[in-house]
Amino acid sequence: MKCEICGFEEAERRCQRCGRLACRFDWAGEHCVVCEETLCRLCRRNFSVAACIACGRLVCEECSIRRGLGRICKDCLKTSVR
Repeated sequence: MKCEICGFEEAERRCQRCGRLACRFDWAGEHCVVCEETLCRLCRRNFSVAACIACGRLVCEECSIRRGLGRICKDCLKTSVR
């Protein structure tokens, strides 16, 4: 079977998060590169839902708070309160 990300190389693994078949070039640690790129930059557990309006990091719902139409990460919220 071919890699579902690049479509060229033979798939060697199936991502546990999304189920995609991935080749060695599209594998990043424990997940495929697509999942790795979309994980929250704070907890690295959940998929991100937005980018922090202060620092630009990808954040999940648990690691951020809605601020107007955007989201601000808990790290930036801590520094802005001081």
